[in-house]
Amino acid sequence: MAKRRMAIIAFLVCLCLFTMPCYVSAASTTDAVEPISIDQDCSLTLSYTCDGTAFQDVAVKLYKVAEVSADFQYTLTNSFSSTSLSLNGIQSSDEWNTLRCTLETYISVDGILPEKEGKTNSSGKVCFEGLKPGLYLASAVHVKQEDLECYFDSALVAVPSLDSNGLWQYEVSVASKGEIIPPIEADEEIQFKVVKLWKGDEGQKSRPQSIEVEIFRDGALYEKAYLTKD
Repeated sequence: MAKRRMAIIAFLVCLCLFTMPCYVSAASTTDAVEPISIDQDCSLTLSYTCDGTAFQDVAVKLYKVAEVSADFQYTLTNSFSSTSLSLNGIQSSDEWNTLRCTLETYISVDGILPEKEGKTNSSGKVCFEGLKPGLYLASAVHVKQEDLECYFDSALVAVPSLDSNGLWQYEVSVASKGEIIPPIEADEEIQFKVVKLWKGDEGQKSRPQSIEVEIFRDGALYEKAYLTKD
């Protein structure tokens, strides 16, 4: 069954769509053998290739989520400070994925502007230079080239990145994960799964009985869903 991405807004909470695995690249100071040079310029190269096809002129937005200290402690940038998200101490990929979903929701609802924008070249690559160390989110993109349609999920990337020797690499390259979207017939039904993730509500005492989720189709409200504890 084909999978599609929808914009979902629900009271500024994190709602995750089960589409494809996202790319999360983060590091831990437990593996580092040196501090981060926080004044050094960095670069981030993202490539968009799917099924052997490189996508040119793909518009990519890059958001700086947090500054990072020499001992790898994050501080939210002004653009994301109102979210009050906790970025330090995250260990599992599931937690990073949840954070990515939450950040995407805030960007959509609050209209947060990107730090940089760029387009891919003929090799399907876009390079953002002159970046300061921190945590960045590259936007998701939906592209179509001739008969091939692909969806590239967003990427949450720590810059610089840590290599296998525990050394910081200030030129970071990421291959964005793309998924081919098969053709869909006009009368074909598409199924989505929406999950509300609760966190930090002190033993569920403050949770409402249900929440209302607005589902948009092509920018217009399509239907509303009500999520309960079930």
